[in-house]
Amino acid sequence: MKFCPRCSLTLTTKEDGGRERLACPDAGGCGFIDFGDFSIGVGAVVFDDDRALLVQRGWEPNRGHWQIPGGYAEHDENIAESVEREVLEESGITAKLRDAVGFRHSIGGGIGGPSTNIYIVFRLDAEPGEPSFDDDEIIGAGFFSLDEMANMEGVQGLSRWAIELALRAPHGSGMQAVDGPGSGRAGWTLFGLEPGGLL
Repeated sequence: MKFCPRCSLTLTTKEDGGRERLACPDAGGCGFIDFGDFSIGVGAVVFDDDRALLVQRGWEPNRGHWQIPGGYAEHDENIAESVEREVLEESGITAKLRDAVGFRHSIGGGIGGPSTNIYIVFRLDAEPGEPSFDDDEIIGAGFFSLDEMANMEGVQGLSRWAIELALRAPHGSGMQAVDGPGSGRAGWTLFGLEPGGLL
């Protein structure tokens, strides 16, 4: 990045938060500081009884591998809506968010991805229906038990970890959308552990 995305001035560097960062030199108050390239990903462990939804990748990398549905949260999208949207887009299944059960933080990015990513795994409950897929981005979809997954080739390790974690965690033990400071504010969703939800 060479130019300010807000006012188009040539960026310089500025000390901020204990490190040098690209910043706009506009003394009039533009205020732009580049904090880096990062994104938020969402993954969905969707249950139908004790079987979890997997989708089969149609695109590289890892074409043919099985994983939980997921993708990127849009910059202007509520995160609960983003994970429900990704499930519907990739599998044709309507599912409702139950709670958040874990996350992965990665620095360095992958092929074509941002340099830093937080990937939040949510647990969802499926509404009745059969999986469907576009036969392009996704070339297969279905609900599978852990025993069935053990006999499938190409089940992604992170997805298997997320499913096992969600199965072990008691109902209500994950972080749920809760009321709290700012929870009524537009664009805010707070997630927290409910008292009594833990062992």
